[in-house]
Amino acid sequence: MSEKISCRPMSAADINFVQALEAESFHDPWNEGMLLNEINNSLAYYLILELQGEPCGYAGFWLVAGEAQVTRVAVSKKMRGKGLGKELTKAFVNLAWTLGAEAITLEVRESNLPAQKVYANCGFTGAGKRPNYYEDNHESALIMWLYKEGKL
Repeated sequence: MSEKISCRPMSAADINFVQALEAESFHDPWNEGMLLNEINNSLAYYLILELQGEPCGYAGFWLVAGEAQVTRVAVSKKMRGKGLGKELTKAFVNLAWTLGAEAITLEVRESNLPAQKVYANCGFTGAGKRPNYYEDNHESALIMWLYKEGKL
């Protein structure tokens, strides 16, 4: 992809974009208050993915005791399938390493094969399941991990 891709920290000015992205991406979208709480949470780190200066995705994690727990990853529907998910994943992984994480973990729907492929291509490996994890349809989640020795 020859277009300019960048990531920057999420701020309160991004709330409207992120709320819209949440609504199109998740069965349990976070509201404005939840997003503001995350921005103000000293354990939380969120990035906005931009293409040509326009926001098109976001991701975040909590960093606790050397472990980054990914909370959200989303790319706008119209921009999916262009490799942006991989760029966003690489960015949050590198941020986690820079902040001192030794491991990164996330849960992903069993049916979300495109996301699983992105994570696997970035070095994450499956390490079990959380049965009936998602409230909307009781789908199980695949637990994936990446350890610093597998650094991107």
